[in-house]
Amino acid sequence: MDILIYPLLGILLSILGALPLGTTNVAVINTTIKEDVKTAMKIVFTAALGEIMLVLLALNFNIQIENFIEMNLWVQILIAIALLAVGVILFLGRKECIKDENGECIIIKKRFNMSKQTLGFILGLINPTVLIYWILVISFFRRKMINLDINLELSLILLFLTGIFFGKVLTLYGYAKFSHQLKVRMTNITTKVNRIIGVLLSFVGVFQCIKLFYS
Repeated sequence: MDILIYPLLGILLSILGALPLGTTNVAVINTTIKEDVKTAMKIVFTAALGEIMLVLLALNFNIQIENFIEMNLWVQILIAIALLAVGVILFLGRKECIKDENGECIIIKKRFNMSKQTLGFILGLINPTVLIYWILVISFFRRKMINLDINLELSLILLFLTGIFFGKVLTLYGYAKFSHQLKVRMTNITTKVNRIIGVLLSFVGVFQCIKLFYS
């Protein structure tokens, strides 16, 4: 029975964690719009690998990290400010580009070069919000339902991580396909999507700041 429970649980939790808009989702959306789904998938696969490393970290040190975040207000403030900053940047838009007849950026002046694979891995690995999500989820299941920690059988841990990988890939692939459909049907979609995402991320950042202020 565990052979089915752990991979299915990994898929479900990974999908729930990847559905809210975050930096990785934004990168996949923008890459799909500016290039194509195939290029965006280079980000998707390595981002999933990066998240697996975060999950391993959460499995090993979930109690210590949870206590550290709760006891250090500056970490929570930093996360809220980062969300707000990314939202504002996306809403204001990026001006350093040459646009085509549909208003899309076809050439962007880059300050540095980074492969899509490297970008995906960094976004998947250096993601405090996702780490907090997995810490909370693992703590909940460890206390309430099933055994979920690093002392679990290796085969079950691998099944759980495999489920997480496929759940992440499927969710981000869904974002890429949806973005592609928008690109086909709408003009100047990059600016519109960036502004929508920017507003949402800014709202989340402001909400977190208010929540910290009144807590």
